[in-house]
Amino acid sequence: MTVKKLRRFAIAGLFLLVVCAWMPVNTSAQGGNYSFMNIDYPGADFTSVGGINDSAAVVGYYFGGDGVVHGFLYNGTAYSDLDYPGSSATGAAGINNSGVITGYHDDAGGTHGFLDNQGSFSSFDCPGTGVGGTNPHGINNNGVVVGVCYQQSGIGGFIDNNGVFSFINYPGGCSTIAFGINDSGQIAGTYRDGCSGNTHGFVYSNGAFTAIDYPGASQTFALGINNAGVVVGYSDLTAFPYEVGFLWQAGQFTTINSDATPEPSGINNGGAIVGLYLPGGFEHGFLGTPSSSPQLQLVPVLPCRLVDTRPQNGGSGPILGGTFQSFPIPQEGNCNIPTTAAAYSLNVSVVPSGPLGYLTVWPTGESRPGVATLNSLDGRIKANAAIVPAGTNGAISVYATNTTNVILDINGYFAPASPPSTFAFYPLTPCRVADTRKANFPSGLGAPYLPGQQERDFPILNATSCNIPSSAIAYSLNFSVVPHGPLGYMTVWPTGLPRPLVSTLNDIPGQIIANAAIVVAGTTGDVSVYPSSDTDLVIDINGYFALPGTGGLSLYTLTPCRVIDTRKIGNGQPFSGNLTPPVDVTASPCGVPGAAQAYVLNATVVPTGALGYLTLWPDGEPKPLVSTLNALDGSITNNMAIVPSTNGKVDAYASGITQLILDISSYFAP
Repeated sequence: MTVKKLRRFAIAGLFLLVVCAWMPVNTSAQGGNYSFMNIDYPGADFTSVGGINDSAAVVGYYFGGDGVVHGFLYNGTAYSDLDYPGSSATGAAGINNSGVITGYHDDAGGTHGFLDNQGSFSSFDCPGTGVGGTNPHGINNNGVVVGVCYQQSGIGGFIDNNGVFSFINYPGGCSTIAFGINDSGQIAGTYRDGCSGNTHGFVYSNGAFTAIDYPGASQTFALGINNAGVVVGYSDLTAFPYEVGFLWQAGQFTTINSDATPEPSGINNGGAIVGLYLPGGFEHGFLGTPSSSPQLQLVPVLPCRLVDTRPQNGGSGPILGGTFQSFPIPQEGNCNIPTTAAAYSLNVSVVPSGPLGYLTVWPTGESRPGVATLNSLDGRIKANAAIVPAGTNGAISVYATNTTNVILDINGYFAPASPPSTFAFYPLTPCRVADTRKANFPSGLGAPYLPGQQERDFPILNATSCNIPSSAIAYSLNFSVVPHGPLGYMTVWPTGLPRPLVSTLNDIPGQIIANAAIVVAGTTGDVSVYPSSDTDLVIDINGYFALPGTGGLSLYTLTPCRVIDTRKIGNGQPFSGNLTPPVDVTASPCGVPGAAQAYVLNATVVPTGALGYLTLWPDGEPKPLVSTLNALDGSITNNMAIVPSTNGKVDAYASGITQLILDISSYFAP
């Protein structure tokens, strides 16, 4: 009997056996794309994961070197022990969004349930429970706990509604166990057909049971359920692949994509799952984050103009206000973008006919999201970087509130991981690479300013304090210009190649502005810059792309979604200085998983006056000496930012008074 199978039914210390012996087999299944990361308590002999909440906080138990079972909480960055006072063993099984944890603990009197509310423990037992004990498995956001009671009369599922107990038993079945409960009171669990028969899953809702049996399965275990009614579990099959993890909703199964024999035990409302699996034949706890796209990695290209709607440049004319146009990127601009591209790294420029409220870019075939890519209320020519998922036939759609011409340039695309043709992302703490206003920067990265209509090469790798390796194929950079007057445009490209007919930013008013760009490393790792007129230049870095390896991340696309709008928080007051609390990206309604380690954000400020700069950086780290955007003229300003994070949160600092809007289009994760 393996611990892996027993974890669902064993009481620590007693290990009542209710399933038959089995042999774990490594399998491969199709569908249900997830990105997996190991959950292993440091130094533990074995780690079992039981529950997850919407902030991706995970609970479970582990066998320590002391031979004792301990509960644990993992918050995405650190593990902490959960040991019921005076107990001989503790196992954590479920956690809700308030951080209340349920599980079991053993003592001389048997096995008991417990609740842990921010470190305050309380114990409880099913009424009439004998030596068998009480074993909770799940808790919802209303504080309702479900589990199993081991009584002299048999095994049965229980519901503990804040101290009021009721019991459920599958009609005609034996050994009913309630494993998970959602906020509507729907319960996922298992029963056996005869006390020595096979195990089946079920959903219990409004007093009625629905059986869940995976096709071709000898046994099915339904172990968790979220508010959408999605059930997670696993099944033993009578033929290859012998075992599969699954999602079930309204009678439809989706097999979880993994070759590591996943046995999921919990699911949150963002679709993230936890459980046990066997990567490489060894057991680990896991956190699986749903992939709305496969793992994508960068394919850099020489900057190339895809679209220019201006008729004088061969375009079909502007996008009329209140309408949208779609552009099939693989067919545009002779840029040789393949149909396998799943997302594009673009520079989006507008040439409005007058004030432009906002412009939105999104994947063709999807509903237009409630986000903005850029704003130009004063009608100026503006540019903003964007990573945009490919839609139907590889197309993207562009909507404008007011009539404007649109220019689309591309500097790379993301395709399914296929090294060595694709490159992973490695986040860095945001760091200043160059500042031509200063003479104390490394050679080639400081003064003097850039004369207009002259090229200058920047030796990025000379910024040794930024820890950029020579293996970097491309850089994720932020360019800020401090022009000496009107700046028509500036172009950035890999050193050693001809200057392309594209622009990285435009600054005709001559204000300090910024724009992000993914730039391929050129000769000796350098990048070249050409301004149309005199300007100083500041370059910051937040990551680089290189061949996949330890720490390398892939891109996962999302439906563009608004993470935060400070105008709609509390009484809608703007802020200055540090934004408090930090932006909790994983707690937003955008379904960003806890495993994400960098976010592709579009930052928009709505200042009440001059805003010197806004900085975004990973929560928990000191504020770096970089800027994300500038709005000294007090205008609504946008910029894309790839922001690393280790705890699901992002910090923001504004040098003036402003509102902040953050939209997300994708994220990087293992």
